[in-house]
Amino acid sequence: MPQYDNQENENSISFREFSIKLNGITEIENLNIDLGWDCDVLLYSRNRNISRITGLFVFDIFNNMEPGGKLMHGGRDMVELITKIKKFRVNGNRIGILGRLLGDIFPIPPDPLDAFDPGIKISSQILDFVPYQTRIEALNAIIRREMIKLVEIREIIKNFDAAEDKLTYAIIKSQDFGVLPKYTEMYNILKSESKDRENLLAALMIGQKTGVNLADMVMLRNYYRYRLTLDGLNGEICECNIRKKSCHKIHKKRKSVMKKGREDFNFMNFKVAKSYSENILKIEIINLVKSYMNITGIQYEEGIYDIFPTDANISDLYKLLTCLAFLTGKSVIIADITLNPGHATEIVEFIKRLKSIQNMACLYICTDDEVAENKNRIFDRVIRA
Repeated sequence: MPQYDNQENENSISFREFSIKLNGITEIENLNIDLGWDCDVLLYSRNRNISRITGLFVFDIFNNMEPGGKLMHGGRDMVELITKIKKFRVNGNRIGILGRLLGDIFPIPPDPLDAFDPGIKISSQILDFVPYQTRIEALNAIIRREMIKLVEIREIIKNFDAAEDKLTYAIIKSQDFGVLPKYTEMYNILKSESKDRENLLAALMIGQKTGVNLADMVMLRNYYRYRLTLDGLNGEICECNIRKKSCHKIHKKRKSVMKKGREDFNFMNFKVAKSYSENILKIEIINLVKSYMNITGIQYEEGIYDIFPTDANISDLYKLLTCLAFLTGKSVIIADITLNPGHATEIVEFIKRLKSIQNMACLYICTDDEVAENKNRIFDRVIRA
Protein backbone atom coordinates (compact mmCIF):
# COMPACT_ATOMS: atom_id res chain seq x y z
CA MET A 1 0.00 0.00 0.00
CA PRO A 2 1.21 3.54 -0.61
CA GLN A 3 2.99 5.33 2.20
CA TYR A 4 1.56 8.78 1.43
CA ASP A 5 4.90 10.33 0.51
CA ASN A 6 5.92 12.22 -2.60
CA GLN A 7 8.12 10.37 -5.03
CA GLU A 8 11.06 12.12 -6.67
CA ASN A 9 10.19 13.80 -9.93
CA GLU A 10 11.29 11.39 -12.63
CA ASN A 11 9.82 9.97 -15.81
CA SER A 12 7.83 6.84 -15.05
CA ILE A 13 6.97 6.05 -18.65
CA SER A 14 8.22 7.45 -21.98
CA PHE A 15 7.13 6.95 -25.59
CA ARG A 16 9.89 7.64 -28.14
CA GLU A 17 8.99 7.76 -31.86
CA PHE A 18 6.39 5.22 -30.84
CA SER A 19 4.16 3.56 -33.43
CA ILE A 20 1.52 0.85 -33.73
CA LYS A 21 0.65 -1.17 -36.80
CA LEU A 22 -2.40 -3.39 -37.05
CA ASN A 23 -2.51 -5.96 -39.84
CA GLY A 24 0.35 -4.08 -41.48
CA ILE A 25 -1.46 -0.71 -41.46
CA THR A 26 0.08 2.11 -39.40
CA GLU A 27 -2.51 3.46 -36.95
CA ILE A 28 -0.22 5.52 -34.68
CA GLU A 29 3.21 6.94 -35.48
CA ASN A 30 5.85 9.35 -34.20
CA LEU A 31 4.35 9.56 -30.70
CA ASN A 32 6.59 11.19 -28.08
CA ILE A 33 5.45 11.49 -24.44
CA ASP A 34 7.28 11.81 -21.12
CA LEU A 35 4.95 10.94 -18.29
CA GLY A 36 6.28 12.08 -14.89
CA TRP A 37 5.22 11.09 -11.40
CA ASP A 38 2.76 13.86 -10.61
CA CYS A 39 1.22 14.88 -13.91
CA ASP A 40 -2.07 14.47 -15.76
CA VAL A 41 -1.55 14.17 -19.52
CA LEU A 42 -4.31 13.84 -22.09
CA LEU A 43 -3.48 12.07 -25.35
CA TYR A 44 -5.98 13.17 -27.97
CA SER A 45 -6.74 12.29 -31.56
CA ARG A 46 -9.98 12.64 -33.48
CA ASN A 47 -8.87 10.59 -36.48
CA ARG A 48 -6.74 7.78 -35.04
CA ASN A 49 -7.76 4.83 -32.90
CA ILE A 50 -5.52 5.77 -30.00
CA SER A 51 -7.22 3.16 -27.82
CA ARG A 52 -4.70 0.82 -29.43
CA ILE A 53 -2.27 2.22 -26.84
CA THR A 54 -4.52 0.99 -24.05
CA GLY A 55 -4.38 -2.39 -25.75
CA LEU A 56 -0.69 -2.59 -24.85
CA PHE A 57 -1.64 -2.77 -21.20
CA VAL A 58 -4.80 -4.89 -21.39
CA PHE A 59 -2.97 -7.51 -23.45
CA ASP A 60 -4.63 -7.13 -26.85
CA ILE A 61 -1.08 -7.04 -28.12
CA PHE A 62 -0.86 -10.74 -28.88
CA ASN A 63 -3.25 -10.42 -31.80
CA ASN A 64 -2.03 -8.63 -34.92
CA MET A 65 -0.73 -5.48 -33.20
CA GLU A 66 2.89 -4.51 -33.86
CA PRO A 67 4.44 -1.76 -31.71
CA GLY A 68 7.51 0.12 -32.90
CA GLY A 69 9.92 2.76 -31.64
CA LYS A 70 10.54 2.74 -27.90
CA LEU A 71 8.34 2.55 -24.80
CA MET A 72 10.61 2.99 -21.79
CA HIS A 73 9.37 1.87 -18.38
CA GLY A 74 11.33 0.81 -15.33
CA GLY A 75 14.60 1.06 -17.24
CA ARG A 76 13.34 -1.35 -19.92
CA ASP A 77 12.31 -0.87 -23.53
CA MET A 78 8.90 -2.55 -23.42
CA VAL A 79 8.62 -2.62 -27.23
CA GLU A 80 11.77 -4.73 -27.44
CA LEU A 81 10.54 -7.08 -24.71
CA ILE A 82 7.04 -7.35 -26.20
CA THR A 83 8.53 -8.28 -29.57
CA LYS A 84 10.55 -11.04 -27.91
CA ILE A 85 7.62 -12.25 -25.80
CA LYS A 86 5.41 -12.54 -28.90
CA LYS A 87 7.95 -14.95 -30.39
CA PHE A 88 8.53 -16.84 -27.16
CA ARG A 89 6.28 -19.30 -25.33
CA VAL A 90 6.48 -20.46 -21.74
CA ASN A 91 3.59 -22.88 -21.32
CA GLY A 92 1.64 -20.46 -23.51
CA ASN A 93 1.56 -17.89 -20.68
CA ARG A 94 2.80 -14.84 -22.58
CA ILE A 95 0.15 -12.60 -21.00
CA GLY A 96 1.37 -13.61 -17.56
CA ILE A 97 4.95 -12.72 -18.50
CA LEU A 98 3.98 -9.30 -19.80
CA GLY A 99 1.74 -8.75 -16.78
CA ARG A 100 4.70 -9.15 -14.45
CA LEU A 101 6.78 -6.70 -16.49
CA LEU A 102 3.99 -4.11 -16.43
CA GLY A 103 2.98 -4.81 -12.83
CA ASP A 104 2.99 -1.21 -11.61
CA ILE A 105 0.81 0.12 -14.46
CA PHE A 106 -2.94 0.09 -13.86
CA PRO A 107 -4.96 0.25 -17.10
CA ILE A 108 -8.62 1.28 -17.22
CA PRO A 109 -10.09 0.05 -20.54
CA PRO A 110 -12.37 2.20 -22.74
CA ASP A 111 -15.36 0.44 -21.19
CA PRO A 112 -14.67 -0.06 -17.47
CA LEU A 113 -17.10 -2.99 -17.52
CA ASP A 114 -14.46 -4.91 -19.48
CA ALA A 115 -12.33 -5.02 -16.33
CA PHE A 116 -14.96 -7.15 -14.57
CA ASP A 117 -16.63 -10.51 -14.99
CA PRO A 118 -20.29 -9.53 -15.61
CA GLY A 119 -21.65 -12.67 -13.94
CA ILE A 120 -19.93 -12.18 -10.55
CA LYS A 121 -20.75 -9.55 -7.92
CA ILE A 122 -18.19 -6.76 -7.60
CA SER A 123 -17.35 -7.67 -3.99
CA SER A 124 -16.32 -11.18 -5.09
CA GLN A 125 -13.89 -9.75 -7.66
CA ILE A 126 -12.11 -7.24 -5.44
CA LEU A 127 -9.14 -9.48 -4.65
CA ASP A 128 -8.51 -10.11 -8.35
CA PHE A 129 -7.27 -6.50 -8.60
CA VAL A 130 -5.09 -6.67 -5.47
CA PRO A 131 -1.49 -7.97 -5.78
CA TYR A 132 -0.02 -10.26 -3.14
CA GLN A 133 2.13 -7.53 -1.55
CA THR A 134 -0.94 -5.37 -0.87
CA ARG A 135 -2.81 -8.37 0.52
CA ILE A 136 0.11 -9.09 2.86
CA GLU A 137 0.12 -5.50 4.12
CA ALA A 138 -3.65 -5.56 4.67
CA LEU A 139 -3.35 -8.81 6.64
CA ASN A 140 -0.50 -7.33 8.69
CA ALA A 141 -2.80 -4.42 9.56
CA ILE A 142 -5.55 -6.83 10.65
CA ILE A 143 -3.06 -8.72 12.84
CA ARG A 144 -1.77 -5.47 14.40
CA ARG A 145 -5.33 -4.33 15.09
CA GLU A 146 -6.26 -7.57 16.82
CA MET A 147 -3.02 -7.59 18.87
CA ILE A 148 -2.73 -3.87 19.68
CA LYS A 149 -0.70 -3.20 22.84
CA LEU A 150 -0.70 -0.20 25.16
CA VAL A 151 2.99 0.43 24.42
CA GLU A 152 2.11 0.84 20.72
CA ILE A 153 -0.65 3.33 21.54
CA ARG A 154 1.80 5.36 23.62
CA GLU A 155 4.30 5.28 20.74
CA ILE A 156 1.62 6.57 18.34
CA ILE A 157 0.89 9.52 20.65
CA LYS A 158 4.59 10.32 21.08
CA ASN A 159 5.31 10.27 17.35
CA PHE A 160 2.15 12.24 16.53
CA ASP A 161 3.27 15.08 18.79
CA ALA A 162 6.64 15.16 16.98
CA ALA A 163 5.20 14.86 13.46
CA GLU A 164 5.23 17.90 11.15
CA ASP A 165 2.20 16.78 9.10
CA LYS A 166 -0.02 15.45 11.84
CA LEU A 167 -3.02 14.56 9.67
CA THR A 168 -0.88 12.51 7.29
CA TYR A 169 0.69 10.75 10.26
CA ALA A 170 -2.75 9.87 11.64
CA ILE A 171 -3.80 8.48 8.24
CA ILE A 172 -0.65 6.35 7.97
CA LYS A 173 -0.98 4.94 11.48
CA SER A 174 -4.69 4.27 11.17
CA GLN A 175 -3.95 2.25 8.04
CA ASP A 176 -0.98 0.45 9.63
CA PHE A 177 -3.22 -0.73 12.47
CA GLY A 178 -6.25 -1.61 10.34
CA VAL A 179 -8.49 1.25 11.53
CA LEU A 180 -8.35 3.56 8.51
CA PRO A 181 -12.15 4.10 8.53
CA LYS A 182 -11.63 5.76 11.93
CA TYR A 183 -8.75 8.03 10.91
CA THR A 184 -10.79 11.21 11.60
CA GLU A 185 -11.71 10.13 15.13
CA MET A 186 -8.10 9.06 15.71
CA TYR A 187 -6.78 12.42 14.50
CA ASN A 188 -9.23 14.38 16.64
CA ILE A 189 -8.21 12.45 19.76
CA LEU A 190 -4.51 12.87 19.05
CA LYS A 191 -4.72 16.62 18.44
CA SER A 192 -7.04 17.27 21.41
CA GLU A 193 -4.16 17.53 23.92
CA SER A 194 -6.47 15.87 26.42
CA LYS A 195 -4.81 14.28 29.43
CA ASP A 196 -6.98 11.27 28.69
CA ARG A 197 -5.68 10.80 25.14
CA GLU A 198 -4.14 7.44 25.90
CA ASN A 199 -7.37 5.95 27.23
CA LEU A 200 -9.50 7.52 24.50
CA LEU A 201 -7.21 6.25 21.74
CA ALA A 202 -7.02 2.80 23.33
CA ALA A 203 -10.81 2.62 23.53
CA LEU A 204 -11.15 3.65 19.88
CA MET A 205 -8.58 1.19 18.52
CA ILE A 206 -9.52 -1.73 20.75
CA GLY A 207 -13.14 -1.14 19.82
CA GLN A 208 -12.27 -1.92 16.18
CA LYS A 209 -11.19 -5.46 16.96
CA THR A 210 -13.33 -8.02 15.16
CA GLY A 211 -12.28 -11.23 16.90
CA VAL A 212 -11.01 -12.93 13.75
CA ASN A 213 -9.01 -16.15 13.99
CA LEU A 214 -5.47 -14.79 14.07
CA ALA A 215 -3.87 -18.16 13.31
CA ASP A 216 -5.82 -18.28 10.05
CA MET A 217 -4.84 -14.70 9.20
CA VAL A 218 -1.17 -15.46 9.81
CA MET A 219 -1.39 -18.63 7.71
CA LEU A 220 -2.99 -16.74 4.79
CA ARG A 221 -0.33 -14.02 5.03
CA ASN A 222 2.41 -16.69 4.94
CA TYR A 223 0.73 -18.30 1.94
CA TYR A 224 0.74 -14.97 0.06
CA ARG A 225 4.39 -14.48 0.94
CA TYR A 226 5.10 -17.90 -0.57
CA ARG A 227 3.13 -17.02 -3.73
CA LEU A 228 4.88 -13.65 -3.98
CA THR A 229 8.28 -15.35 -3.81
CA LEU A 230 7.25 -18.02 -6.31
CA ASP A 231 5.83 -15.46 -8.76
CA GLY A 232 9.04 -13.43 -8.49
CA LEU A 233 11.12 -16.50 -9.35
CA ASN A 234 8.81 -17.39 -12.25
CA GLY A 235 9.19 -13.83 -13.53
CA GLU A 236 12.98 -14.06 -13.33
CA ILE A 237 12.97 -17.36 -15.21
CA CYS A 238 10.70 -15.99 -17.93
CA GLU A 239 12.82 -12.91 -18.42
CA CYS A 240 16.01 -14.98 -18.51
CA ASN A 241 14.46 -17.20 -21.17
CA ILE A 242 13.34 -14.19 -23.21
CA ARG A 243 16.85 -12.74 -23.05
CA LYS A 244 18.39 -16.21 -23.61
CA LYS A 245 20.33 -16.15 -20.35
CA SER A 246 21.10 -19.03 -18.02
CA CYS A 247 18.63 -19.46 -15.14
CA HIS A 248 19.80 -22.80 -13.64
CA LYS A 249 20.23 -21.34 -10.13
CA ILE A 250 16.78 -19.74 -10.23
CA HIS A 251 15.19 -23.04 -11.33
CA LYS A 252 16.89 -24.78 -8.40
CA LYS A 253 15.66 -22.16 -5.95
CA ARG A 254 12.11 -22.33 -7.36
CA LYS A 255 12.08 -26.10 -6.94
CA SER A 256 13.05 -25.71 -3.28
CA VAL A 257 10.41 -23.02 -2.68
CA MET A 258 7.68 -25.11 -4.35
CA LYS A 259 8.59 -28.17 -2.25
CA LYS A 260 8.30 -26.18 0.97
CA GLY A 261 5.03 -24.64 -0.25
CA ARG A 262 3.52 -28.08 -0.82
CA GLU A 263 4.53 -29.10 2.68
CA ASP A 264 3.19 -25.94 4.33
CA PHE A 265 -0.07 -25.32 2.45
CA ASN A 266 -1.24 -28.50 0.73
CA PHE A 267 -3.61 -29.78 3.42
CA MET A 268 -7.38 -29.69 3.80
CA ASN A 269 -7.59 -27.51 6.92
CA PHE A 270 -5.70 -24.71 5.18
CA LYS A 271 -7.89 -24.90 2.09
CA VAL A 272 -11.00 -24.49 4.26
CA ALA A 273 -9.45 -21.70 6.34
CA LYS A 274 -8.20 -19.92 3.21
CA SER A 275 -11.74 -19.37 1.93
CA TYR A 276 -12.83 -17.99 5.32
CA SER A 277 -9.78 -15.74 5.64
CA GLU A 278 -10.04 -14.37 2.10
CA ASN A 279 -13.66 -13.38 2.72
CA ILE A 280 -12.48 -11.34 5.71
CA LEU A 281 -9.72 -9.83 3.58
CA LYS A 282 -12.23 -8.84 0.87
CA ILE A 283 -14.24 -6.91 3.47
CA GLU A 284 -11.04 -5.24 4.67
CA ILE A 285 -10.08 -4.17 1.14
CA ILE A 286 -13.57 -2.80 0.47
CA ASN A 287 -13.38 -0.78 3.70
CA LEU A 288 -10.01 0.59 2.61
CA VAL A 289 -11.45 1.65 -0.75
CA LYS A 290 -14.36 3.39 1.01
CA SER A 291 -11.89 5.12 3.32
CA TYR A 292 -9.85 6.40 0.38
CA MET A 293 -13.04 7.86 -1.06
CA ASN A 294 -13.97 9.44 2.27
CA ILE A 295 -10.50 10.92 2.75
CA THR A 296 -10.64 12.64 -0.61
CA GLY A 297 -14.33 13.57 -0.55
CA ILE A 298 -15.34 11.27 -3.41
CA GLN A 299 -19.04 10.43 -3.39
CA TYR A 300 -20.05 6.80 -3.90
CA GLU A 301 -23.11 4.58 -3.64
CA GLU A 302 -22.97 2.52 -0.45
CA GLY A 303 -24.29 -0.66 -2.08
CA ILE A 304 -22.02 -0.54 -5.14
CA TYR A 305 -19.99 -3.58 -4.05
CA ASP A 306 -22.98 -5.89 -3.54
CA ILE A 307 -24.26 -5.75 -7.12
CA PHE A 308 -23.19 -7.10 -10.50
CA PRO A 309 -20.95 -4.84 -12.62
CA THR A 310 -23.62 -4.49 -15.31
CA ASP A 311 -25.99 -2.98 -12.72
CA ALA A 312 -23.47 -0.37 -11.58
CA ASN A 313 -23.14 3.22 -12.69
CA ILE A 314 -20.17 3.74 -15.05
CA SER A 315 -18.92 6.60 -12.89
CA ASP A 316 -18.86 4.36 -9.81
CA LEU A 317 -16.86 1.72 -11.68
CA TYR A 318 -14.29 4.37 -12.65
CA LYS A 319 -14.08 5.47 -9.01
CA LEU A 320 -13.64 1.92 -7.77
CA LEU A 321 -10.92 1.13 -10.33
CA THR A 322 -8.94 4.30 -9.64
CA CYS A 323 -9.14 3.78 -5.86
CA LEU A 324 -7.86 0.24 -6.32
CA ALA A 325 -4.99 1.57 -8.44
CA PHE A 326 -3.94 3.92 -5.64
CA LEU A 327 -4.57 1.37 -2.89
CA THR A 328 -2.30 -1.15 -4.60
CA GLY A 329 0.50 1.39 -5.00
CA LYS A 330 0.69 1.51 -8.79
CA SER A 331 2.91 4.18 -10.30
CA VAL A 332 0.97 4.79 -13.53
CA ILE A 333 -2.72 4.89 -14.49
CA ILE A 334 -3.66 4.59 -18.16
CA ALA A 335 -7.30 5.71 -18.25
CA ASP A 336 -9.05 5.35 -21.61
CA ILE A 337 -12.14 7.58 -21.70
CA THR A 338 -12.83 7.39 -25.42
CA LEU A 339 -16.25 5.80 -24.83
CA ASN A 340 -17.21 8.00 -21.87
CA PRO A 341 -15.92 11.54 -22.56
CA GLY A 342 -18.76 13.00 -20.50
CA HIS A 343 -17.09 11.57 -17.39
CA ALA A 344 -13.66 13.06 -18.20
CA THR A 345 -13.75 16.04 -15.84
CA GLU A 346 -15.15 13.94 -13.01
CA ILE A 347 -12.58 11.17 -13.50
CA VAL A 348 -9.64 13.58 -13.53
CA GLU A 349 -11.02 15.40 -10.51
CA PHE A 350 -11.21 12.36 -8.26
CA ILE A 351 -7.84 11.09 -9.48
CA LYS A 352 -6.37 14.46 -8.54
CA ARG A 353 -7.94 14.09 -5.09
CA LEU A 354 -6.40 10.66 -4.67
CA LYS A 355 -3.05 12.11 -5.72
CA SER A 356 -3.20 14.27 -2.60
CA ILE A 357 -2.26 11.12 -0.69
CA GLN A 358 -0.01 9.50 -3.29
CA ASN A 359 1.59 10.88 -6.44
CA MET A 360 1.00 8.93 -9.63
CA ALA A 361 1.54 9.45 -13.34
CA CYS A 362 -1.78 9.56 -15.22
CA LEU A 363 -2.24 9.22 -18.98
CA TYR A 364 -5.79 9.81 -20.24
CA ILE A 365 -6.78 8.75 -23.73
CA CYS A 366 -9.69 10.44 -25.48
CA THR A 367 -11.05 11.31 -28.94
CA ASP A 368 -13.52 14.00 -27.87
CA ASP A 369 -12.87 17.56 -29.13
CA GLU A 370 -14.48 19.28 -26.17
CA VAL A 371 -12.38 17.37 -23.65
CA ALA A 372 -9.22 18.08 -25.64
CA GLU A 373 -9.92 21.82 -25.68
CA ASN A 374 -9.12 21.66 -21.98
CA LYS A 375 -11.45 24.55 -21.11
CA ASN A 376 -11.25 23.82 -17.42
CA ARG A 377 -7.47 23.39 -17.42
CA ILE A 378 -7.84 20.01 -15.77
CA PHE A 379 -4.83 18.47 -17.53
CA ASP A 380 -1.19 19.44 -17.20
CA ARG A 381 -0.67 18.82 -20.90
CA VAL A 382 -2.71 17.90 -23.97
CA ILE A 383 -0.81 15.97 -26.64
CA ARG A 384 -2.29 15.35 -30.08
CA ALA A 385 -1.39 12.00 -31.62
